[in-house]
Amino acid sequence: MHANVTSDRGSGAGGSWRLPPDETLQVQDPKQKDHDLDLDEGHNWRSIIFSLIVISFVIAGIITAIYLLGYVDELLYWSGRRMILDEYLQGDLMPTRLAPSWVTTRKYVFQSDDGGLAILDTTTNLINVLVTNHTLRQLNVHGYLCSKDLKYVLFKHNVKKTFLKSFTAFYTIYDVENDHHMPVKVKNSLKVQRTRLQYAAWLGNTTAIIFVIENDIFIRQSPLIENDIRITSTGNENKIYNGVPDWLYQEEIFETPEAIWSSSDGTHFMFATFNDTLVGLMSYPWLSSGALFAGSGMASGSSFPETKNVRYPTPGTVNPDVQLWAVDIGNLKNIQEFPIMPPESIIGQEYYLTSAGWVSDSHDQVSVVYMGRSQNYSVIATCSKMENWKCIEVHSERAAEDEWLDIFPHPVFSSDGNSFLLLASVQESGQDHFTHIKHVTISQRRISVISHGRYEVIKILCWDTVNHIVYYLATQDKKPGQRHLYSVKDPVNDDTRKTEPQCITCDLGEALWSSRYYYINCSHFDAFITPTLGVATSYGIDVYILECQGPGLPVSGVHTQKTHSLIKILYDTRPFYTERLQKLALPTQRSFEIPLPHGGRAQVQLLLPPSWREELRDAAFPVIVEVICFREV
Repeated sequence: MHANVTSDRGSGAGGSWRLPPDETLQVQDPKQKDHDLDLDEGHNWRSIIFSLIVISFVIAGIITAIYLLGYVDELLYWSGRRMILDEYLQGDLMPTRLAPSWVTTRKYVFQSDDGGLAILDTTTNLINVLVTNHTLRQLNVHGYLCSKDLKYVLFKHNVKKTFLKSFTAFYTIYDVENDHHMPVKVKNSLKVQRTRLQYAAWLGNTTAIIFVIENDIFIRQSPLIENDIRITSTGNENKIYNGVPDWLYQEEIFETPEAIWSSSDGTHFMFATFNDTLVGLMSYPWLSSGALFAGSGMASGSSFPETKNVRYPTPGTVNPDVQLWAVDIGNLKNIQEFPIMPPESIIGQEYYLTSAGWVSDSHDQVSVVYMGRSQNYSVIATCSKMENWKCIEVHSERAAEDEWLDIFPHPVFSSDGNSFLLLASVQESGQDHFTHIKHVTISQRRISVISHGRYEVIKILCWDTVNHIVYYLATQDKKPGQRHLYSVKDPVNDDTRKTEPQCITCDLGEALWSSRYYYINCSHFDAFITPTLGVATSYGIDVYILECQGPGLPVSGVHTQKTHSLIKILYDTRPFYTERLQKLALPTQRSFEIPLPHGGRAQVQLLLPPSWREELRDAAFPVIVEVICFREV
């Protein structure tokens, strides 16, 4: 309802008056007003809902474009498809093969391109099949050992890791001639199929087997006889270890997960016993990979992880007590054990047993390396059966002030046992120290350094005492990430002249020029040279096996010792993997030297995303760091 009020004014009395137009008063119905507001609000809600739908479609389109086409920078700065995580985790793009080995001085066993085990006879350069790929895949073999007569192969499979190097596994003996499998199990075990072993190997050059189960040592005379002979009976989980190292030794000191050394004739063997009874316990939670889904790895009736214990010595606390034993099994009805006593310079002090081995093909003498707990001195000793296995010091190494010694591989002895080679820290040009090879003559107490240069010797491969040549693996000057094959002359009689080491694989020089096509993209080599014991006294080394391990794809060939010419390619992974890798967008590698506060320089390698470019060097990215450090005990 509307009301208008008007008044007219005349010029005189009784005239009328009127309000100005802008002072008009209007009255509106309240119901009509509420109705109009409802119409406006409904209109706004429809707009909001429509806008949200449009935004959702835009976001979905962006996500779909990213999923199907990839990120913009990836489209612009890389070529090839993305690597799938499973391809990396399962090793589909990483050529892997079982480790090769010299079985005899002329027979070399390796895994061929077809996946089976093959034998190279260096006398005829012919290759024959030893085990087919089908047989290896049946058991999912992770390792093997061939008997010296090549009639049997000991397979390691179904490996279950314990710590970094230790494990338990099933072992199966394969009869090559009859194509027959014989699982290794303890006869009196409650398990019907087979038993998990901590270690198993052939006993020297024989077909007898020595193995460790539940920290005790057993011997089986033949693959066809299941009557096992128990050597030790003191094994106790987490306390007493026979033939296998405890946590400290397997993680920090030994290179391999066993502490058994057999003589070549199989009539004797050494083993170490580790007593951890007084070592302190460390508890840690254990959560297996399937615990979250299946409840495995959980304590019974609890949602908390299982707790495990390990004997973990700390500074100032008790270390494991180690004892070395020599065992005579020439007469299995009268097995004799003899303790090997350390030299007088070690007795009465805390020490580590860092390595041990037989001096020659005979079973009369062993060599042992001890290191003081302070790690600033080490002793090399020889122990003779004629002296009731009492050890005599033949060489010692001491660290410079405020420094410590590294743990190196076991010394390499000459066939007569009168001299040996060892790795040691040597000062080179100024204050810098590098690992090089020392030659020690025991009878004359004479020491000489036969390798030199600003590089690190990694491993002594072979000592050819007939041709007086030492083969070793080492880095290259200012290229610590590389590994090359070197050779150098050993000291002969009273000849004190130093000879220059020859790098056979460096820069694919004159030595390998004829085979450069195969090793063109390789700077990390490994070499396999026939063992010298029993060989050097006859004809010496005439061939060696060279293997490229990167950065190019693995390839291996047989080379002559004199001219280094290529005789035969054993396997070549390039035909299978090259095309697959070319289709991938692989990370970019960058290597750096970073100065450290104490004056050293750390070697760092970065793996950058395929789409990386210099404009992004100041941007922040998530980083995974892998630190490879020296052993600290």
